[in-house]
Amino acid sequence: MHGTSAPTVGRKDRDRTARKGRRPFRRALLEDKASKRAQRSLATSERILDAAEELFARHGIYGVTMREIADLANVDTALLHYYFESKRGVFDSVFARRADVLNAERMREMDRYEAENSGQYELEPIIAVFLRPMFSLNRQGGQGWRNFCAFVGNLTSAPELAEIFSQKFDPILKRFIGLLRKAMPDADERDLYWSYHMFSGALLTVNMANGAIEHLSGGLCHGEDFDEIEPRLVRYSAEGFRAVCVTRPTLSKAAE
Repeated sequence: MHGTSAPTVGRKDRDRTARKGRRPFRRALLEDKASKRAQRSLATSERILDAAEELFARHGIYGVTMREIADLANVDTALLHYYFESKRGVFDSVFARRADVLNAERMREMDRYEAENSGQYELEPIIAVFLRPMFSLNRQGGQGWRNFCAFVGNLTSAPELAEIFSQKFDPILKRFIGLLRKAMPDADERDLYWSYHMFSGALLTVNMANGAIEHLSGGLCHGEDFDEIEPRLVRYSAEGFRAVCVTRPTLSKAAE
């Protein structure tokens, strides 16, 4: 009797097995390359946005060319068109990337305040929670956040860009005004909105940090001294809201 011999593995079978063994390695290699390309692409687009943000902060959107952005970012102008299509596309991306972060932080602060103080609404704490994210990001986020704040201030010179500002900020601002209304339930709606309008003007001026306060004060005050600015802006703003929205009889008499 002869025993049954084991089947012989042919060359084709060995090649097939080897190819199967290489596939996971090849796939991993391709995925790694794709990941590195994506990281380089993200780093390049972020560098472009940083450069644009810095230039927009200094000169406004209309005082900056695509070539100037490309030169500061150390890339070819064609890359700006590849990533963002146009200068308006660059602008929209510069605006959105930090506005979304700021809005999320403000919403969390207001949610937390309302959860902890339901029925006990006061002006100073409400204004403080609205301002805190901006000052925290300015302190911790470096020059990029300060450029963004100055850049937003320059939007006042481009009223046709107000639509993107409204789209991003109006929901947050309405939430803020709603909290102010709870702190001042008898306030006239016009007084409330006018007061916010003037408050936003003060906020834009503070964010510009253009050296004006240093010059005016002879170096006594510094536009980026956020520890000095934040508590003063809270008190200043609260008193302004209170004077216009709460002390209405005196205001009305003065206007007659």
